[in-house]
Amino acid sequence: MPTARQFTAGTFAQGTNILKEAVNRLPGLFEAAAGLVGVRPFKQLKVRVVILRDEAGEPLATPAEIVPSLDEAERILALAANVRLIAADPLIVTVANPAPLEALNVHCDDGAWQEDFDVAGAYFRRQVAVTGSGRLLGYGAPVTVFIVRDISNKGGCSLGPLTDYVTLEAKMLDRARHRLLAHEVAHACGLWHSDDKENLMYPKGPGAALTRFQATVLRNSRHVTII
Repeated sequence: MPTARQFTAGTFAQGTNILKEAVNRLPGLFEAAAGLVGVRPFKQLKVRVVILRDEAGEPLATPAEIVPSLDEAERILALAANVRLIAADPLIVTVANPAPLEALNVHCDDGAWQEDFDVAGAYFRRQVAVTGSGRLLGYGAPVTVFIVRDISNKGGCSLGPLTDYVTLEAKMLDRARHRLLAHEVAHACGLWHSDDKENLMYPKGPGAALTRFQATVLRNSRHVTII
């Protein structure tokens, strides 16, 4: 059970993130309308990958194992939405100390939502990348990708606009699953699953395409900015 402090912090974080998302999407409605007819000026999305350490202090992955997934995400988002990934400097971080068990082995869907009010959510919020404008207004808030040990019944998970982070299983970093990082980041930017196997938002891949509407929704997220 979460402590009162953890529950309050989780509630406040989720509530303010929803408010920031709504406020930041409103000014972008004109650009969104232009995007629906194919007018898409270059935009950017800040990302950081945080590698957790297990109970013995061993990193769950190496920076070299992360790079192919980042490269694939950059390729997919550039082609599908004219969005470039840039580093929330530094781009890849390995935490200094072992992560709590609750953050190493996490859940998805309702389980992830509940965990955001507990130890895991509190830990992730302490580790996320932040910017001044992102913290205050939500504009340009980076998406932090946590490399965890296990996600129950999933390879990756996102709570969409409720949080500024997503989780990805370390074992999902092999060649066949490089597009998963892009898939979860797109969830964080407001996209939902698709039934089209050629689409990035198809749960099991290998699709990498986005419809014009999906690209417009992603580009209008608080995480995606002109500067």
